[in-house]
Amino acid sequence: MNPTDVRSSRSGLVLLLLFGAALACSSESTGHAGSGGTGSQGAVGSVAATGGAVTVSGGAGIQGATGGANDTGALDRTTATGGADAAGGSPPTEAASGNTSGGSGATAAIGAGGVAGGTDAMGTGGTGTAAAGSHTTGGLGEVIATGGVDAATGGTSEQGTGDGGGFSDGASSTGGSSSSAGAAGEATSPSQNGGFVLAWQDDFDTLDTSLWELQTFSWDGNLAQFSTANATVANGLVTIHLTAEPTDSDKPYRGVEMRSTKTITYGKVEARIRFAKGSGVVSGLVTIYTPWPADDWNEIDFEHLGKSTTSIQTNCQVYTGPATQQPVTTSVTPTTFEQIADLGFNAEDDFHVYSAEWTPEDVKFIVDGRVVRTWSEEIARMKLPQNILFTIWASDSPSWAGAVDAATAPTSAEMDWIKVYEYR
Repeated sequence: MNPTDVRSSRSGLVLLLLFGAALACSSESTGHAGSGGTGSQGAVGSVAATGGAVTVSGGAGIQGATGGANDTGALDRTTATGGADAAGGSPPTEAASGNTSGGSGATAAIGAGGVAGGTDAMGTGGTGTAAAGSHTTGGLGEVIATGGVDAATGGTSEQGTGDGGGFSDGASSTGGSSSSAGAAGEATSPSQNGGFVLAWQDDFDTLDTSLWELQTFSWDGNLAQFSTANATVANGLVTIHLTAEPTDSDKPYRGVEMRSTKTITYGKVEARIRFAKGSGVVSGLVTIYTPWPADDWNEIDFEHLGKSTTSIQTNCQVYTGPATQQPVTTSVTPTTFEQIADLGFNAEDDFHVYSAEWTPEDVKFIVDGRVVRTWSEEIARMKLPQNILFTIWASDSPSWAGAVDAATAPTSAEMDWIKVYEYR
């Protein structure tokens, strides 16, 4: 072999060695299946590109990817095995310690939990797929996962379909509607109750004078004079007392009317009550239009009559006469619609929940969740603002409430709590 042939042979060998080194460097560097611009992925470990899909194995995972073309693969799926997690889609603009955004679908996953940096991950964009760990992100909406726990709500994702953007913190949700958002992504208030919205409530830790006024009047047929001294609050209960007053021949008893400072016009009044025992004793939960002298009349009553321990009188009262002219000097007389409901228990022994639901269609009387009466006969006249009363008094009508006797007083009724709802 002459010197010229030797030199040619050596040159070919050098070129072959340089070509092999270039191939080796390519398998250890960025791992792009069609990449452009800058970008670095998988600083440690090996990357193989097969048919446009990318598989990452071993190594330290994703260190960062910025710019360029498709930094994780030509297709829409990236698979991660071993110590690193990877997420696909085309193409993310950033994959670092916390956030990924943009592209048709963009997710970030670093660490075994599938949440970038073990803390937060945010994705905004199209349809995406997450692999490794258990992190799932949505598609056509905004997904936020916090606290290192996986969460996905809204949009279109591999796990399901949601109806809008949502938020979930510290819990896992896949597809469908968010557990903390309604079908349209709106929260449902826990205070809503079949068209009734909680306006206020009183648990009677004290006698709240911003909510209640104690009355001091009486009327014909009532043997008790109302007294501010006969209402007490203790241990989360308000107790209204009926006591004897033997020195008063006209009003031989002292009773209570607690009247709310606020009114309702359509709504629901619900209270947990133990009613009073005693022949002739009337204890009640009442709503009533209160201007006096009354130019009109609206009233809704639960009244427990002492002559019967296991029943309650329900009553609706409205004025059905001719229109009044101002000024009114004599109160109108209402038309009453009384009905006795059998309770099936002794109302004087223990607490039960009594509810009156008043709408433009009817009034429902409910005891422990059971409707005991629905009234609608003159419902168009039941439209005036009403105060709420909790009362105890003695009747002079033996046929109605029973005859008063030596055992009539002292006695008491108790209320544990009351909730007042507006109707919407």
